[in-house]
Amino acid sequence: MSFPAFRVQHGETSAPFVFTCEHASAAVPERYAGLGLGPVELADHVAWDIGAAALARKLAAAFAAPLVESACSRLVIDCNRDLRDHDLIVAETHGVLVPGNQALDAAERAHRIDRWHRPYHDAIDDVLGARRETILVSVHTFTPELRGVKRALEVGVLYDDHVPLAGALADALAATGLVVRHNEPYSGLDGLIYSARVHGTRHGLRYVELEVNNGLLRDDAGVEAVAAKVTRSLRVLTR
Repeated sequence: MSFPAFRVQHGETSAPFVFTCEHASAAVPERYAGLGLGPVELADHVAWDIGAAALARKLAAAFAAPLVESACSRLVIDCNRDLRDHDLIVAETHGVLVPGNQALDAAERAHRIDRWHRPYHDAIDDVLGARRETILVSVHTFTPELRGVKRALEVGVLYDDHVPLAGALADALAATGLVVRHNEPYSGLDGLIYSARVHGTRHGLRYVELEVNNGLLRDDAGVEAVAAKVTRSLRVLTR
């Protein structure tokens, strides 16, 4: 069986949201032999967004909404990056060298784009289709610490447009007791919400990216608790 580039959970056409998860999987196709990394590295945040897919699936189910997930690790190619970005395919990330990405030639780079990146984004376009009232939500997670410094926030609302939407969502999330920040720990103003921006703009939809502290999502109970709070917050946007 061929390794899929994406997975789609189809929802109702009337659903108020479409969810995407660009870093849903840590899987590396067999042909790449783990990119020269061991099981510890491939289970770590460098390979995927821990807990993001589990959370996105709960949110999609709550709204009977579509969900598009990337099916391979961001170490193969990052589906939340523009094709021109320097970190589309990383040779090193967070101090981890990726042997299988060293000195890639143009042919292999083009292959990964055609095999993994482009099909994923085509799938999002197919799901969005002619939708005009849908809100596009990209679901991601971040590490509790970075370079030994603890990150105080629990949820970041990332945006570069649609400020009223992002503000309403941030306020609703904060009202559930979550520690929320705007455009942290990364900023949508720095081009770091590529997927949401590209597809939202292309289809004339409002969009936002959620970043959740993965320390909250390490077991089923944590995922359930966060999903309940995020679902309640998203409902505010449908009123």
